[in-house]
Amino acid sequence: MQFSKTSFIILLSSVFVLPFIGYKLIWIIRAERATGTMCFMGKTLNGQFSSEYPVIKFTSTGRDTVFFNAAEGVVLKPGEQVPVLYYSDRPSGARVASFQGLWVDTLIYASIPLVLLLIIYFHPGIIPKNATIQVGKKPFIRLQES
Repeated sequence: MQFSKTSFIILLSSVFVLPFIGYKLIWIIRAERATGTMCFMGKTLNGQFSSEYPVIKFTSTGRDTVFFNAAEGVVLKPGEQVPVLYYSDRPSGARVASFQGLWVDTLIYASIPLVLLLIIYFHPGIIPKNATIQVGKKPFIRLQES
């Protein structure tokens, strides 16, 4: 199978980036919904660095109260009601149902392979401009310059 440089990078991007996005979409679809309350700001000290995050509580079964740490940087006031997504078999892994609470970490993880693939695409010494990529025969990936 032969690919142009652009189509090969798009194929690799879909192979390395889409699993992150697909996993998160499936997690969101299968998660249960609840309403949580922001209790207080938690703080973690790691050497010289500290991070602050909201601590959220919600009820998963009507009887049990679950506390979890929201993503760092989510701005909430004590007593504020927030939508929460969680799995009933692991409620401590809950997330605040907002863009920042659900997607920021996924976008960071997905951007790492994307940046590497963009470097490969734009660097003229890695894959020449008019090269074609042949996949499937020994060697498994072969570059052919036009």
